[in-house]
Amino acid sequence: MELHLMDMNYLYWRRGVSLARARAATCQASAKAHLDLFEAYGQRITARRRAANA
Repeated sequence: MELHLMDMNYLYWRRGVSLARARAATCQASAKAHLDLFEAYGQRITARRRAANA
């Protein structure tokens, strides 16, 4: 259980970093890449939460 929480905290942290980098991006391609990562981390978080509740 502790490992799972650490993994979730890491995913949330990385998602936040991706959003911050998207906002700080100096070009549209970089912003899109970081927003894509933000979305992907969100999908992984959702999948893990569903698996934990199954």
